[in-house]
Amino acid sequence: MEDISDRISLLSHELRAFHLQLQWPDFQDATPTDQDSILNRLLNSGLGHDLKGAVDLLSHFLWCYIESAAARTNAEEVDYAQQSARLSQVTEMLRLLHHSSCPLRESLAFVEHATMTVTRQAESQGRQQTRAFEKSA
Repeated sequence: MEDISDRISLLSHELRAFHLQLQWPDFQDATPTDQDSILNRLLNSGLGHDLKGAVDLLSHFLWCYIESAAARTNAEEVDYAQQSARLSQVTEMLRLLHHSSCPLRESLAFVEHATMTVTRQAESQGRQQTRAFEKSA
């Protein structure tokens, strides 16, 4: 998993550098020949499809995290404070990825709802385990 962490860091660095190069005033200052060359490379490279695919995969990964957090039932293994913070970050990232215009308050409501769902699931599992233990005793 360290390899993926390194790749994420490298990709983030590259995207920030690319962001600086994609400034419209810089493009306007380029010669017409350079503008044509830049546009041809941009349009013919498949960059738009690749970026969209990467965003879709990241969104899917983040939703899988939300689902796995909701499925965790062993209260001893779950750090609810950390999980709540991560759910908040994941929600914000999903909102940014999809350019949602929902206000932060709605995002926080979603995080609270997701956290409550995870907590209820853990409590329900705990009650079931307690009942099973009591029946076996």
